[in-house]
Amino acid sequence: LGVLLIALSVCSAEAAAKNQGHGTLSLGGEIVETPCGIASESLDQTVDFGLVSMTDASLGSQPVLIGSRRNFEIKLVNCELASIVKPDFIYRAATVTFDGTADSRDPALLGVYGEAQGVAIELLTAAGTPIPLGSTTADYQIVAGDNTLRFGAQLRIQPDRARAGGFNSLAKFTLSYL
Repeated sequence: LGVLLIALSVCSAEAAAKNQGHGTLSLGGEIVETPCGIASESLDQTVDFGLVSMTDASLGSQPVLIGSRRNFEIKLVNCELASIVKPDFIYRAATVTFDGTADSRDPALLGVYGEAQGVAIELLTAAGTPIPLGSTTADYQIVAGDNTLRFGAQLRIQPDRARAGGFNSLAKFTLSYL
């Protein structure tokens, strides 16, 4: 009888040890078809405006700091234009949407944080056309292989609120293919 009690208590301890907590695991994601990859140097970029003098502000209804324009690129690599999931569909263009924290006075501009005040960042096409924050660009034609999408950024100043100092901002971009 003593051996039977010992055997039962060992079995009962093993059963308890097997269930000493439980939970759930949720798995998911999103599978997308993208005709192009993004070059690693385009994923996380820094655009350095350097030192820009507030005395270089142009006059007008939307004053810009002259000489503040900086160019940047998004490089698309290994573009395969034939769709894998849509028979007989060929990708021909890409669009870009830039998002971030909008300027408090002009939601089309990217806001900045730091010591500088009364400035915001305007995103531009390579031709200098403004790209309002949160809007989709015109189509950029793409070809098989590698493609480079070119953009610019410049500082807009609000003279009545301007204060010199360092600043930073963050924009994210989203690509869509047509």
